Amino acid sequence: MAGYNTLSGRDLERIRVLADGVFAVAMTLLVLDLRLPAGEVADSGALRDQLGELGPEIAAYALSFTMLGTFWLAVHAVLDQARGSDRTLAWSVLTFLFFVTTLPFSASVLADHAHLRLAVALYWANLAMLGAGLAWQLWHVSRAGLAEEGEALVLVRRRLVLAQALYAAAALLALLSPVAAIAGLALVQLFFMVSPRLPWRT
Repeated sequence: MAGYNTLSGRDLERIRVLADGVFAVAMTLLVLDLRLPAGEVADSGALRDQLGELGPEIAAYALSFTMLGTFWLAVHAVLDQARGSDRTLAWSVLTFLFFVTTLPFSASVLADHAHLRLAVALYWANLAMLGAGLAWQLWHVSRAGLAEEGEALVLVRRRLVLAQALYAAAALLALLSPVAAIAGLALVQLFFMVSPRLPWRT
């Protein structure tokens, strides 16, 4: 009789559906930090001032939404190469999704304390753990023979290493200025959003 560990986590489609659901919830939670102060607004000028004060929250929302979009594409790039699943792959994805759910909190701390190095460090640590979870998936699908070690996995692996290196470099800017580090993270994210269209990467 097969042991429980050989039976659980074998449905790859359920793992994909769970990942999509968790990402959808996390992306939705991000927008909940965008709210105006309670109370009446006297005129358009006062409303404009209140909207201007939301600048850090809007920036953190945009940065984090695109971060989650990037990692959502990445996890599907890995799972799409897998021919099947097992318990270890399921847990590697669950660990990855745990840090997906913590990104709204990290983004909220960053928005409220953009001037503090610790806020940048917390946000970067969240990105690093997302990268570690994705790396675990890549390592396991290759080691367990769940996916063919071909060009696709090599490309995902290279992109992951490059992304984590650039995120770390941007976060180090917090030693000079936390705001510069946030701007650096935004530039790195913008690069990964448009890089497939750049001539030298096609």
